[in-house]
Amino acid sequence: MGQIVVVGPEFAAEPVTARMLGESATLVPLAGPAALVTAVAPDGLRLRRVLDEALESLT
Repeated sequence: MGQIVVVGPEFAAEPVTARMLGESATLVPLAGPAALVTAVAPDGLRLRRVLDEALESLT
């Protein structure tokens, strides 16, 4: 399991919508403005790939 917290001024004007990212990750808005991605995977390499894809979807 891993998590990424992404903080940026763009989330103040347009917060993310809570949703699933694929089969093993979720995206939720946080106060701040920020977003949290939580993911699970069977090994560290796959977890890193899932988190990297999630981060790309936010930028």
